Amino acid sequence: MSEGPDGRLTLTVGRREFEQLNREWADYVAAASAGSSPVDPVLTLRRTGGVLRSLDLLLASIGREDRQAPSESEHRGSEHRG
Repeated sequence: MSEGPDGRLTLTVGRREFEQLNREWADYVAAASAGSSPVDPVLTLRRTGGVLRSLDLLLASIGREDRQAPSESEHRGSEHRG
């Protein structure tokens, strides 16, 4: 995570995971707002599960990037040792 210009924390997530979450969300919204026809509760629950799985993968993509990139303090510490 890094700090943006306005003091907010910013983070990076996987592009594929983010796109998948957007698709799953669109499917959920389509199933949950059926307009004039009744909402299918089973389909809505399935779409909810898809959103939750995609969100889990998105959150996991944050952790993968954090583990792959050394933190600034680790990087500075290795420079001082060398």
